Amino acid sequence: MNIGIVGLGLIGGSLGLKLQSLNHTVYGVTNNNFNEIKARERKLANIISQDYKVLENCSIIFLALPIKNLLNPSKNLIKAIPTKAILTDVGSVKVPIIETWEKIHDLFIGSHPMAGTEEKGVNAGKKELFDNSKWVITPTKQTDQNSLQTLSKLLKKMGCDIYFEKPVIHDQAVANISHLPIYLASSLIETAYCKNNKDLLNLSCKLAATGFSDTSRVGGGNPSLGIDLAENNTTNILNAIKIFKKNINELEKIFEHRDWDSLEEKLKKSQEWRKHFC
Repeated sequence: MNIGIVGLGLIGGSLGLKLQSLNHTVYGVTNNNFNEIKARERKLANIISQDYKVLENCSIIFLALPIKNLLNPSKNLIKAIPTKAILTDVGSVKVPIIETWEKIHDLFIGSHPMAGTEEKGVNAGKKELFDNSKWVITPTKQTDQNSLQTLSKLLKKMGCDIYFEKPVIHDQAVANISHLPIYLASSLIETAYCKNNKDLLNLSCKLAATGFSDTSRVGGGNPSLGIDLAENNTTNILNAIKIFKKNINELEKIFEHRDWDSLEEKLKKSQEWRKHFC
């Protein structure tokens, strides 16, 4: 197929590399000269341009853009999307994006790849990013079933496990398991970065191992993504913060009262419950 990708950063670039390996012809759109040149060097698509008109013969188009650009799309982009093209996005918040694009394009389907790294930009794409990854598709009553079937088959051929869910439930789930951890990791980094005690900071930096690295990784990612998520999934993230605050307050009381039996019970529960997430 002829497949278009608007935005060739981490997700878009990885899509371009993967889809080319499956013998699709990929048309990539970048937003400036530097990204266009670098995308050509990295061969992120077969044809690369800053002109949306390059999408005119595409049967499927992925919008791999920041959330803010998905919610305020360029008029030139909207005009360039073929009427019969299946259109999807890769944004990690679904409700506002779907509400925006279902009014614009009849064959729009919201979706979200649960894959990524802390890297960003045109140098970040990796062909293997989606191997054995999860990809959520969030159809609505307006979703065209033939388009849904076509998109699902393509994603499965990319090696993704497909999950279908309501947009509202998706946004609640990712607030808990994807968005909240960004802000918790940021707070953890801030706690460990004891800048008023240089000796302690120096030793902490030297001793930090894989446990701290894994726990804090998402807090060291793209700040603009963290802002986008906060602005567009506010209620769900706030609810997650409130639940976490309740749990951390309970933990604080356990330590204050030196209630190690309760601590053991809490740790045993988390040990058991974690199995559901692995």
